[in-house]
Amino acid sequence: MMRRRLRLRALHSLLMVVGAYLGLCSLTPVAEASVLGRRGIEIEGPQDRRGFFIGPGIGFGATYFDSPLFARTFNEATAFIPGGRIELALGGGVGKRLTLGVNLHLGTYMSSRFGPKVFFGGDVEANVFIVRGFFVRTGIGIGGVPQGDGRRVRMGAGGVVGLGYEFWLNASAALGVALLYDIRAVPGDGLRHTPYVGLRFAWY
Repeated sequence: MMRRRLRLRALHSLLMVVGAYLGLCSLTPVAEASVLGRRGIEIEGPQDRRGFFIGPGIGFGATYFDSPLFARTFNEATAFIPGGRIELALGGGVGKRLTLGVNLHLGTYMSSRFGPKVFFGGDVEANVFIVRGFFVRTGIGIGGVPQGDGRRVRMGAGGVVGLGYEFWLNASAALGVALLYDIRAVPGDGLRHTPYVGLRFAWY
């Protein structure tokens, strides 16, 4: 009987401590992240791109290319292949109008001629915000592209450039919509051009 009372008292005390802690948390303002600015340590405010960010996204478009291997294999000048990708951008805001990071992507080409092909790649990326949410995006890196004869995926070097607009959803989350142009060069096998539309959710 005595042990039961002690257990009940201990449980009651624990519940009171948890309740007091939760109440204190609800009354205490949330501390905001600090960044190094022109005047030393500055506090980030709402809708501030400075500091670390993560941005998952998707893209839909098509790849066309002028490959010598493709021309020899199919007796045609160019190929056109629809495709899609998922992306994950990681980086930091250098200032309120500039973010730098890496964009990793994984996708697939969907062609009746070549069959489904999975590709991956990554770019070092910069986003320059001009006016409000309007931005210019540039990137340079490597990415998987279809070989001219369609047998496999090869790595191509190049980058991406585009324009977009980012809408704030709340104090720290935003949705960006962009029109992008991806170009990759494959040694001895021509260029791969991929215009696509990209959507990205970013948390700052």
